[in-house]
Amino acid sequence: MFSTTRLSILRLPAGVWALLLLAHGLAAAYALRTGHYLFPDSDRYQQAARNIGQRGQLYARPLPPGPPTGQAVQEFTIRPPGYPLLLLAVGAPLGIVLLQNALSLGALAVVLGGWAASRARPPGRGAWAAALALALSFPAQLIYASALMSEVPLQAVVLLGVGLGAGFARTGRTRYLAGVAVAVVAAWLLKPVFAPFTVALLGVGLGLAWRQRRPVLALLGATPLLLALAYMGWNWQRTGYFHFSSIADINLLHYNAAGVLRQAQGPAAEAAWVARTLRAANAQPTFAARQRVVQAAAAAVLRRYPVRYAGQHALGMVTFFLDPGRFDSSVFLGQTAAPGLLGRLRGQGLGGLWRGLAQQPPLLLALLALTAAANLFRLALALRGLWVARPAGSAAPGWLGLGTLAGRWVAVAVLLYLALLTGPLGAARFLVPGWPLLLALALRGLPVRAATQ
Repeated sequence: MFSTTRLSILRLPAGVWALLLLAHGLAAAYALRTGHYLFPDSDRYQQAARNIGQRGQLYARPLPPGPPTGQAVQEFTIRPPGYPLLLLAVGAPLGIVLLQNALSLGALAVVLGGWAASRARPPGRGAWAAALALALSFPAQLIYASALMSEVPLQAVVLLGVGLGAGFARTGRTRYLAGVAVAVVAAWLLKPVFAPFTVALLGVGLGLAWRQRRPVLALLGATPLLLALAYMGWNWQRTGYFHFSSIADINLLHYNAAGVLRQAQGPAAEAAWVARTLRAANAQPTFAARQRVVQAAAAAVLRRYPVRYAGQHALGMVTFFLDPGRFDSSVFLGQTAAPGLLGRLRGQGLGGLWRGLAQQPPLLLALLALTAAANLFRLALALRGLWVARPAGSAAPGWLGLGTLAGRWVAVAVLLYLALLTGPLGAARFLVPGWPLLLALALRGLPVRAATQ
């Protein structure tokens, strides 16, 4: 399986490699020259790496002289250790930017090479032009390859895990499922969003073990969840609260519940409620009690406005696939920070969205328009690629297994999982970990005539 994948990558035309290298090289050089590799969340990753290296503590802010109390305790668990350890291992900014660009190049090469190898006939120039247009019209891929953020390493892990899962489906070899388990652990070490996925893998492992009478598959399916529970136990020892990451409650308060209140009662009511909730939470004697106050207050708001919240969650899932990445491009290009367009849409409706767009610089607005059009077209192709049959005479299902309907639905399941867990926060940044899967489906959806010219 891996030898076939390597061959499909090496067979990419020289011109395709040249354009991929040029795009990544320009983005990396620009980021390193301007310092725009730093994003609002980068400081926490950097500080956590420093604290691990210097003090042996996973803590995302400068360590206070005494034990942290109140809200400060959340910094113990706001970031899992995976990306800070990666920063320590390869260095920042140069080492991590080079590594992430190599990972991004590898991910795109795997997808493009797999698409080319799956065709009944080799793609012609027109087909390669269309494929490259699909691959390079998602700026967030290049931006986060050159940013001190964990999206691209997570993307590599997700792509590896899906490929290993396809290998297990084809061969039934235990080592492939073991590789999937390792990939899931690496994923939640990088981003808390993959912690709930351990439950899904447990279900898969138990089902396979039952059908095939192979208890080792149940053990492999359970391992990522057991390790995640052990990590939660470590967090409990450090904070007095059994949980995976404090980012879940932060998002629940500041985005899920606050976003509903903003839409229902306006920004002033939202700000007053958040301040009131934080005062009550920070007055609690323990961190566990603090988090329970936050959860109860947020849950009360969501119960009060369930339809509004459902609408915001659905809007976030749609935005997850279509967002042109105004925030990402603005930060990368050094533009002045401005309120998010999704927040304007939720709080002020279409009028607020249009006013927000009108305030964007002309060049940025043009980039956003082109990216939005490409996102919509790519999503339509991906939907077509989900159902289109493999051409007669084409190659085997390929490393990602997208030649089979079951393999394609696995890719869809991973994308929908990310969209569902992201919820109202849906944005281009959160699509990055699963974006190669969407691209692979879109490439399958290219018309056969375009794929052979």
